[in-house]
Amino acid sequence: MEKNVLFAGKEYPDGKDFATVATNHNRKVVITVESMPEGLKDGELSDGIYPALWSRNSSLAARSLMVQAESICEKLHEVVVVFDTSWYSSHFIEMTPEHCSRAIDRMIACYTYLVAEILSRFKRKGGGTVVFVIKKSSTPANGGFVKPVSMLAAMAEGAFKGLGESVAMTYAQEEGIDVVLSMADYGTADTHFANWLFEVLDAPNGIAGKMDPKKGPQWFKMGAKTSKVGLFHRPQKK
Repeated sequence: MEKNVLFAGKEYPDGKDFATVATNHNRKVVITVESMPEGLKDGELSDGIYPALWSRNSSLAARSLMVQAESICEKLHEVVVVFDTSWYSSHFIEMTPEHCSRAIDRMIACYTYLVAEILSRFKRKGGGTVVFVIKKSSTPANGGFVKPVSMLAAMAEGAFKGLGESVAMTYAQEEGIDVVLSMADYGTADTHFANWLFEVLDAPNGIAGKMDPKKGPQWFKMGAKTSKVGLFHRPQKK
């Protein structure tokens, strides 16, 4: 069965590799854009990939994005929310009051608005899977040479991580709403990451499991065996 997926957080064309891999995994794709392209054939950016405008500046913008996606797909099965720290670092270099305000809007508040809208619509429309994706910045532990990372992007990565973990905990027992937390190290190609992710999502029991109540939500890194990648369900009290 073909599934419908929305990608948000790494706008087309920068997020093209994620979208293309998704189409290869039998998905119809909607991906966010900063401005709507002109002259599209049948409304497509390329085969099976459709644009949706996301201005990121308010809860209304998040609602508008979801309405656009649902008008294209009718039913969204998955929403993949992407935070690419190095990609953001190139956009938020300076630490000034103006940049701080813009960074909060575009890297923190917008994700909060969007995730709230996703969960609200999943509750009303029969559920779905929300996938949090972090592409980490370089560190001495994972890359040798450390590429400078914007302080604003590093701060926002932490906020995004906290948002994903909070959602995983809160919806651990919510019927029909599945949460996946996934992560890749700096330098991982989007194509490789996306192939691994969709293989995990499509594998039988590939994302089945229970959350360890002592450890809480855990981010699963690219390369983890599918049998070890878990949705988050708290064990029921006896």
